Amino acid sequence: MTRHVTLSRRTLLQGTAASTLLMLIAAACGDDTDSSDGTDSSTGGAGTSKEIDTLTVAFASSMTNLYPGKEAGNINYYVATLVLEGLVAPDGTGKLVPAVAESFEQTSPTTYVYTIRADAKFSDGSPVTADDIVYSVGLSKAENVSPNTAYYWANVEGAEKTGDNQVTITLASPDVAFEWGPCAANAMWITKQSFVDAAGGDIGTPDTLLLGTGPYKVTKFTPDSGVELERVDTWWGGTPPVKTVKIQFIPEESTRLLARKSGDIDIAVGISLDQASQWESTDATDVLYAPDRSYVGIDFNTAVEPFDDIHVRRAIAFACNREAFVDKLLAGHGEVASALTTPEQIEAVVGADVARDKLKSVIGDITYDLDQAKAELAQSKVPDGFSVKVGVSSSAPQVSSAFQALAQDLATLGITLEVEEMPVEQWYDTIGSADW
Repeated sequence: MTRHVTLSRRTLLQGTAASTLLMLIAAACGDDTDSSDGTDSSTGGAGTSKEIDTLTVAFASSMTNLYPGKEAGNINYYVATLVLEGLVAPDGTGKLVPAVAESFEQTSPTTYVYTIRADAKFSDGSPVTADDIVYSVGLSKAENVSPNTAYYWANVEGAEKTGDNQVTITLASPDVAFEWGPCAANAMWITKQSFVDAAGGDIGTPDTLLLGTGPYKVTKFTPDSGVELERVDTWWGGTPPVKTVKIQFIPEESTRLLARKSGDIDIAVGISLDQASQWESTDATDVLYAPDRSYVGIDFNTAVEPFDDIHVRRAIAFACNREAFVDKLLAGHGEVASALTTPEQIEAVVGADVARDKLKSVIGDITYDLDQAKAELAQSKVPDGFSVKVGVSSSAPQVSSAFQALAQDLATLGITLEVEEMPVEQWYDTIGSADW
């Protein structure tokens, strides 16, 4: 019998997508750190005076909708956060800083007060008002328009205008994680009601695009092909160094590499580590490695047999050779995860060493031990094994390789693991599905 279960890859986007592509755009302009308009890169300014007419960026996966609330793929966040902002944002170190809100304060365990920047404008030149913020909270909370983020706002009682430039958000109960909610790297994108109404609530399409307060506006979107963005002069953070950003969707790694060698692309995001040496040897090309505050893990649907059995889950855990995944598949560019939170997310508070120690103590050591895995499976309801299918995004080749390696070890236990790669938007649809 073949059993289906969702084995999913979760990526914590806080502190990554909201700033990564914009920082890459700035980095592409060279080492000149003098700003022509006096902006400070630590607060959102471009931080460089060197101009580039067009920058072409290649991603390994595509998307069908620009709005992350509708389609919450990683690439959607990268693109949307050049156009849309939240009240707050992560800086380059992962610290939460003001964005459209010039300041924010938690006045009680359930109350957050945001003061809106007087110079915040939409790309059409209209000012951002407190009413726009209240509407955007409601939009992010609406299940029909923002199905991929509505859950995050379930504990929010509401948002109200409490001053000319002030909005207060009230929670039903305290939630220390909420401060990250009104962030474009998480679950809020500020826009105008008139724009959404004119689109009939269906934003992010090739016909409706996006309207936001960020440094760029989308001028063209062709699903499965690419996106084009133009710089605006309305951003409160200053003038970005690149006039036009062209994003191409190139799923084949070898094709992306050839495009870089021929000069057709300037930046490739998320290269395959097994081809990193070829990228590094390409003329006028630097490969940058940086922690992205994400983790890759296996989520078991415990409502589906046999994953309701803890011995099955423990057997698979002992069969995961985490150290080999990091050393071989990631070429050492990573570390074994010990919790759902990465050390970088809390090291600003407790320091890197303490962060790792505290996270490791959450679940303790689970070592690679096939004998222990066999012993666990022998105690389960399926001691002779079973078959299972897992879907993997084609934009994550290392994850696919990890599952292929895991499948070999599971086979020694009598467990057959079938791995199927698919486009990222299709993969997201499998999460929670009874068919996977």
